[in-house]
Amino acid sequence: MCGIPGSGKTTYSKWLAQQKGFDHLDFDALLSGRGTPTQLQLIGLLKTSPKAFVHKLSRRGPTVIDWGFPPASIARIRVLQGRGIPVWWFDGDREAALQSFTARGTVSLDAFRIQMDAIEEAWSQIKEIIGDRIINAVAAGPTHLASEKIFVEMFRSGE
Repeated sequence: MCGIPGSGKTTYSKWLAQQKGFDHLDFDALLSGRGTPTQLQLIGLLKTSPKAFVHKLSRRGPTVIDWGFPPASIARIRVLQGRGIPVWWFDGDREAALQSFTARGTVSLDAFRIQMDAIEEAWSQIKEIIGDRIINAVAAGPTHLASEKIFVEMFRSGE
């Protein structure tokens, strides 16, 4: 899953891991070299052999990939999608997402704006990949859609 910053991707991914037994891969961390040796080996595999990466994922059980989706990674996302991995987009109220993002206090407001500008610029390509797999996960307040509701939305059609 990917989407706008502050939309709740990581929170939902952690919930999937804790409540539904999914393996959670935080690609933003892994691409920065942070993770377990097994996870880092897996991200290395994605870089060298996407087919082998998907094969290895299929043997691990249910897995959620949490990715901020820098538009520079569109080619990787297309490869994953082409190998049968569904791609979901977390979206919603942009001001609420900004509030949620800045409340973390870990990344600058400029980083939010840079990523949002890049997303807007690449939106037609992103939309082509995600199609109608959009979860409006953040609303004014900010409030986030309950994880169970997101789960029902994502898995109602067997995705």
